[in-house]
Amino acid sequence: MTTQDIDPTTAPAPPATRAGGSYKWVVLSVAVTALTTGSVLYSGVSVLMPFWKDTFHLSAATAALAATAIQAGPITSMLVIGRAIDRYGERWVVSLTMIAMGITAFIAAAVGPSYPVLLLFILVMGAFYGSILPGGQRAITRWFEPSLQGMATGIRQSGLPIGASLAGAILPALALHHGWTAAVVVQGAAGITGGIIFATFYRKAGDNTAGTRKPSVKLRRLIADLVKDRLVRSLLLSGLALAAFQYVFSAQILLFLTGYLHIPIVTAGFMYAVAQAAGIGGRIGLAWISDRFWPGKRMRSLKWLLAVSALPVAALTLLGPGSPRVLGYGLCALLGLLSVGWYPLYLVQIADIAPSHAVASTISFAISLNQIIAAAMPPLFGVLVGVTGYTASWLLLTAVLAATAVQLHRTQTLTARLTKEHRA
Repeated sequence: MTTQDIDPTTAPAPPATRAGGSYKWVVLSVAVTALTTGSVLYSGVSVLMPFWKDTFHLSAATAALAATAIQAGPITSMLVIGRAIDRYGERWVVSLTMIAMGITAFIAAAVGPSYPVLLLFILVMGAFYGSILPGGQRAITRWFEPSLQGMATGIRQSGLPIGASLAGAILPALALHHGWTAAVVVQGAAGITGGIIFATFYRKAGDNTAGTRKPSVKLRRLIADLVKDRLVRSLLLSGLALAAFQYVFSAQILLFLTGYLHIPIVTAGFMYAVAQAAGIGGRIGLAWISDRFWPGKRMRSLKWLLAVSALPVAALTLLGPGSPRVLGYGLCALLGLLSVGWYPLYLVQIADIAPSHAVASTISFAISLNQIIAAAMPPLFGVLVGVTGYTASWLLLTAVLAATAVQLHRTQTLTARLTKEHRA
């Protein structure tokens, strides 16, 4: 199957929905709220890693297993949840799993577990989190016309860095003064609040098929058809490299700032919050800039994003314990802009190639691949740091980003040439 064989439609909402258009902004607000509250829990795991490292006397690689657990959780559930959303709709799937995620956090805080047991609870929370991304993106494709989907996706995806920024600003101080279990309780309350809001305000008015149970998506055939296409494979590889960049930065930056640069934890938490705040601008802006100035050329935008991202990662090797704080803040802001901002651009491109009957399933497949990398890379990076130090580790990540940019460029060039020859 070629790229042209994949139905480019993304199950847009029917005219009745768009005619009444004002409610789509309520839907967007609800989707942003769900992702923001979910991110307080999801991204907050990385924020609390230094506290678990000290409490349980862990190495950097072992502490990073918390990031692995929260990111591995969606791998176990994403494809099943995506199929459930395509079949039953997003409202109750998203809301009930968010509430379950919050309750799991409450139990984790109440039990006061050892680190291995804590990892198990984090894994379960991650599994419940797996509904938010495909469910929210399905809502965007249902309510927004294609010309607005890039912007709407960027706005919705800003919820993740907003939540991460809130986690970075609030959770370290809370854990420092009241213990990490108090911070986990706040995370659980955020998840439950998001689920209740989504259940209360989200609706599918105007969709004549909303109450109809859809036939189950054949996942094996869908995945086989997607990976057969050269350009789709290249797109998925680009997503893997960018996911490695995002989650290594997110999971390791606080350990790097506190352990290597000897920056106090609260200050490092604010640096993390600055990075996530910059990511908000990236999530809204990068997809909009691409669609505004290079419409229909998101692949090219992703190629340049990969190449540019290699530069600030390499610049981290220039920092030392005596480096000016302003330099640390500046690099964190730039890395946050790029490492967080790429995702809406990628997600809309994935939705564009998805068959109309399997939007959530296609998105879930792509996200599942990213989650595998997100789960594996933080501890592997931690092991690499333990063996070679931060300089060699950051340079290796730089090389991965640059090499992936080159492969995407070559695939685009080859695909364009073959398409031209076919038309001739």
